[in-house]
Amino acid sequence: MALYRQIFIDFWKDPKVTEEMSAEDRYALLYLLTNPYTTQIGIYQITKRQIAFDLGYSTESVGAIIDRFEQMHKIIRYNTETREIAIKNWGKYNLKKGGKPIIDCINTELPRIKDKKLIEYVAQSIPNETIRNTFLRYVNDTSTISGQEKEEEQEKEKEEEQPQQENKNLVVVVDKIKEYFPLEENDVKKVANEFLATGKEIEYLIEKLEYIKNNPNARDVVGYLISALKNDYKPSINNYKCFIPQVKTRYHNINQTFTKYTPEELEKLLLENQKGKFN
Repeated sequence: MALYRQIFIDFWKDPKVTEEMSAEDRYALLYLLTNPYTTQIGIYQITKRQIAFDLGYSTESVGAIIDRFEQMHKIIRYNTETREIAIKNWGKYNLKKGGKPIIDCINTELPRIKDKKLIEYVAQSIPNETIRNTFLRYVNDTSTISGQEKEEEQEKEKEEEQPQQENKNLVVVVDKIKEYFPLEENDVKKVANEFLATGKEIEYLIEKLEYIKNNPNARDVVGYLISALKNDYKPSINNYKCFIPQVKTRYHNINQTFTKYTPEELEKLLLENQKGKFN
């Protein structure tokens, strides 16, 4: 996955963008050109639910935006079955120059595309003849198509389950964060995105939530959570106050007494106490 995507300044000089698109459309288009799911070939798989989550819109609003882009502005195509999106003029700006690294990358990404019509759609705007012919070869490659047809039924079943699973996972993550901290929706989204980017199980999130919850120095909860998730913070002895068990005894202040000492002082007191018993 690329670390960044280039946006040419001509984007803001295009009459279609400046005169025909609303602010909402421009925002959404910039997202489609730069989000983490984009590829070198300008075709990638993404769900409307994911777009809605990242932009902060409802899925209905995202559906309306995609319809406008496809039917009115005619700048994308979206396959609702494969959930693949193709950017019409991607090749015009991003595939001008060839070379072995570019061709190798293209040859890696093109076989993954399920809707071959999207490859042909993007190929029309590619100025580099070598790259354009590479695209068209995959459109007409019957061996690639037949190989994919063998897997279509299994993939289709997985694809039908994927949105439900994604939604379920997202709901679980959001609910778990809210269970620990009463954060604003935008802050919840930031933490959720950071966790989902780790690709780890929910236990990892719970561990970090517990870590921050039990850390008295964590004033900026969102910032600490994001850092903990990104850097895999672990409870240490320096956070002893957070992890001293609260023992219920008739001496109500026993835990308060222990927290007055550092771990080194507690160890010294324990050794002196043992000497007094066995000497």
